[in-house]
Amino acid sequence: MTEQRGDTAEARSADSVLPPDRWQDGRRWGGALVALYVVLALLPVGLAFALAPRPAGPFLLELARLAGLLGFALLALQVALSARIRVVDAPFGLDVVMRLHERMAMVAGVLLLAHPVLLAFGAHGWGLFRLGAGWRVNLGQAALVLLVLVVLFALFFQRLGIEYQVWRVGHKAAILVVVVGFVHSMAIGSNLRHAGMRAYWWLLLVMAVGLFVFRNVFVPLWGRRRFRVAGVEQETHDTYTIKLEREDGRPLAHRPGQFMWLKLKRPGRPSEEHPFTISSSPTRQPPLTATIKESGDFTNTIGRTRPGDTAGIEAPYGRFSLLHHDPEVFLFIAGGVGITPILSMLEYLQDTGDERPGVLLYGNKTEDDIIRREFLDGLPENIRVVHVLSEPDEDWAGPTGYVTADIIREHAADVLEEAHAYVCGPPPMMDMVIGALRDLGVERRRIHSERFAI
Repeated sequence: MTEQRGDTAEARSADSVLPPDRWQDGRRWGGALVALYVVLALLPVGLAFALAPRPAGPFLLELARLAGLLGFALLALQVALSARIRVVDAPFGLDVVMRLHERMAMVAGVLLLAHPVLLAFGAHGWGLFRLGAGWRVNLGQAALVLLVLVVLFALFFQRLGIEYQVWRVGHKAAILVVVVGFVHSMAIGSNLRHAGMRAYWWLLLVMAVGLFVFRNVFVPLWGRRRFRVAGVEQETHDTYTIKLEREDGRPLAHRPGQFMWLKLKRPGRPSEEHPFTISSSPTRQPPLTATIKESGDFTNTIGRTRPGDTAGIEAPYGRFSLLHHDPEVFLFIAGGVGITPILSMLEYLQDTGDERPGVLLYGNKTEDDIIRREFLDGLPENIRVVHVLSEPDEDWAGPTGYVTADIIREHAADVLEEAHAYVCGPPPMMDMVIGALRDLGVERRRIHSERFAI
């Protein structure tokens, strides 16, 4: 990896490798997306009151129908949230969109579970749950059972030791819930007798199925940029940097700190897609780099990647970048391989001659676990680097333990009042550090983090 500006190639100008400022990045576009989501979710309820004839009946019966309408609309919109559309990701960050996806799945599940229960109490009795209740009801039963299985699978697959790729395949079964639920509701729903409601229901189905095909057929075949592995460099005993060059020779425009979805194609090894930080600055392309730690079924073989292997990349994603803010002072806090987006930012600051002051607090177990130690030691004087080790050798003279409020106060008290803090590491470490920063008086708007773990 290039250690100093101009060692092997002159650093590119920032303007030539950064994506242009786009309307999708702004708050107005984010607000418009939120408003659109709310309208699309609530529209069937509004149409049910405005257009569809509502037969007089018990309150619970009407409530059951509305729960079914709202639950199905939210379920169809789940496909849009999970399709990894960059114009949706841009104003929020993919982690925020995925958290919304997770929470709205729970809301949709509760509504769709409540639908038959309220119907049973409201008018139809518990015969709704019999297998011989008729094919239209049986379709609804099948969709509900499949939905429960998908949700439980998503919640507990890690505890059950199920591999990530197996989970991904199982999670795709959610599209069947949408299709079967559509047929069930069109066949039996009294609210869907009006042409306006039926048209909207078809719109939801076409949108959901279209986005599913886009994500699972079009993108794997034609939607990824093609790269080849130009080199593999071992950083520590269990961490490697993969150097990637685009087949057409063009640099990938991205902001320092963003991440990519990488699918390596290596002979004799499984080809899986995973999110990894782009650990190099956009000013240092080519190559594009990913610094990856051996920590799972797929990454345990990352060191066996060889030059000439190929890769498909979707990028860039995320908003964890100093370019989205304009701080006077930086506070970077990283744990382990969480240093990778911060390495990209530090390279960018160095290559652009940025002299704003900053502090890096970097936590690891031992000195041997420090990634790119030589680069960090060679940073200019305006960036102060403090290593914190939890299992140091007896010769270690620096701070020990974890990056706690006391460590932050001792080594970064002079920047806390005005610095923007960029935090990345294992989720428990991030939670602890963000809590410590808040306790030390750092405003939430000045704390930036991003998570793309499952």
